[in-house]
Amino acid sequence: MSAKSILLVDDEVKVLYSLSRSLSEEEFDDIKTAKSGQEALDIIKNSPGLALIVSDYHMPGMNGIELLAQVGKSYPNITRILLTGAADLEMTIDAVNRGNIFRFLIKPCSSEVFITAIKDGLRQNELINAERELLIKTLSGSIKVMIDILAVLSPGIFAQAGRLRNLAGDLAVALDLKDQAWEIELSALLSQIGAVTIPRNILDKWQRSAVLEESEIKLIRSIPRMGKLLIKNIPRLENIAEAVGYQNCVYSNQTAIDLPVGNQIPIMARILKVIIDFERLIEKSYKPLEAYQIMLQHEADYDPMIMATFNLKILHNESKSTYTVSGSMKGEKAIFVEGIKLGMVLTRDVNDKHGLLIVAKDTVINDVLVFQLINYSRSQVISEPVYVESDF
Repeated sequence: MSAKSILLVDDEVKVLYSLSRSLSEEEFDDIKTAKSGQEALDIIKNSPGLALIVSDYHMPGMNGIELLAQVGKSYPNITRILLTGAADLEMTIDAVNRGNIFRFLIKPCSSEVFITAIKDGLRQNELINAERELLIKTLSGSIKVMIDILAVLSPGIFAQAGRLRNLAGDLAVALDLKDQAWEIELSALLSQIGAVTIPRNILDKWQRSAVLEESEIKLIRSIPRMGKLLIKNIPRLENIAEAVGYQNCVYSNQTAIDLPVGNQIPIMARILKVIIDFERLIEKSYKPLEAYQIMLQHEADYDPMIMATFNLKILHNESKSTYTVSGSMKGEKAIFVEGIKLGMVLTRDVNDKHGLLIVAKDTVINDVLVFQLINYSRSQVISEPVYVESDF
């Protein structure tokens, strides 16, 4: 009937046999059994398609509520059912609050009631997975739209965002924050999304390190705040929006009374502060170690633990000995725009005939940029060829 895996957990072999037989008679195909909580966790770890777990409450070592609580924490998509021969109000409340169970069954439980609970639990699992898939698609689509807009309106910022993402990913691993790596990388990628609200000519001046007027400086300083406003209403990006909004917070001696300091600053924002300041110095042609030494002159601005890890694991790690900066020499080849493909990396800026930047060097070509470059080429706005990494 169902190809989805079901795990039955009970320390009594006879009970496991009886429950398994009830499911088999209803043509449930994939039934697993475990005689303890730890055995159940081991099975779940090696069963990525598991949809539902039914656990007895009274078991030695780890009771059913403790087991389901761990399952709920590590595998929230698995539907959880508790089966017990004795229940009181305290146990019921504990099961709901800690195990966040889907259903509570009392022994002796008839085969009809048990099968109905299993079918309902599997339907619940389908709903959870469908909602999760929809959320992921919505989230991915929303992010892609924002990144594509940034690529077209602010090509230099877009190229920088890609480099920041790579740095953020490396630093997340170095800080042993692998579980948060996707959020940290995404916060770096979206850290400058607020730039789409800034006039192009002001952004160009800022990136050239030209002298800005006071009104222009205020606009540049608004990039984190505008970025937060753009991101905060996207589901599951609340933490990322907060990190983007606080990316300029200094670790110590904060002058603005309404901003957090020290460890009150979200850790993703503290990471952004380090990698963004580092990247801006690299953009000014400083070598990596020179950039780091300049940052040390303002060490109170940064989380010392993140700075030490960045220095040790990113700049000095042997695996990073080939670390290169934007504009370093790479093998390249010249191609016509009509031959450009997804995933190619530009080794030189692409400018229009008036010198305006269209796509920045180091940019990885996506589908929107393919169409943009082709349209510019057909309109004879840009000169060809363009230059990409030769190993593509």
